[in-house]
Amino acid sequence: MRYNYFLKISFIPLLLIAVIASYFIFHPYKHTIIEDFSVPLVPRNGSTFGPHGAFTFSLDQNGTFVIDGKSKFAWERSDSYKDSAIIRSTKPLPKRYKISIVVGDIDYGLDKIDGLPNDPNFPEGPQNENGCYLLSITDVLPDLPHINRWWHKHRKLVIDVDNNTGGSGMPNPIFMAYFDEDNTLVTYDGDKRIWQKEWLSAIHYQENTFYKVEIEKTRTEYILRVFSENGRLLKEAKIDFDSVWHQDHVEYFVVGDPHSNYYQGDFKIKKIILQY
Repeated sequence: MRYNYFLKISFIPLLLIAVIASYFIFHPYKHTIIEDFSVPLVPRNGSTFGPHGAFTFSLDQNGTFVIDGKSKFAWERSDSYKDSAIIRSTKPLPKRYKISIVVGDIDYGLDKIDGLPNDPNFPEGPQNENGCYLLSITDVLPDLPHINRWWHKHRKLVIDVDNNTGGSGMPNPIFMAYFDEDNTLVTYDGDKRIWQKEWLSAIHYQENTFYKVEIEKTRTEYILRVFSENGRLLKEAKIDFDSVWHQDHVEYFVVGDPHSNYYQGDFKIKKIILQY
């Protein structure tokens, strides 16, 4: 009897430790900030919003977001390839974080740029690509305006849409990508499920459909994920810190149409969740 009694006593702290450990495994973040666009907002360049002013609008030319509060989404609109509109983190991101964004109803197809003339200021040609950033991490404060070349030198990771006349990843590609130590683009091949130094799509989005995209930074790696809106995991890819461009720099997140020389169309954002 005494043996059983002491066994029970010693079992209690072990059980408590297991419960606490499981909590931190499944709830690794102490803070959660949520923006669900349920309150009307009038976006202005540089204005902050959300709990504790965690998020900031950065707008150029006529790029904007329509937020009426009733629809419960932010409708990103870019009527010209020369304008841009993003939502970014107001402050640098913490050392560890998880950012989840529910996005969809993507209307950045090639039909939106059909008939655009050549622009001598941008020899790459704004009529060749159309898309948006569903979620990106930059190594500096990403205030607008910036052309695509700036973004290619300052984004570290990205989950984006880029419809293109070259056929890469088409049709309706969602790319999961990072830039390596040499600032070379590396994308996740969704078919082979490996990283490759080619322009390959992870999945293909459907029209009139929403997705949850996510970038998580742990103590050792980044994890990029794409889910269906109801939480079914569609693709996941991991990359070690040491493989990523400018690993020692500060970080901000970005969602929207970032380029002031590419992209015109619209898409919607239902929710932004920042955990840290």
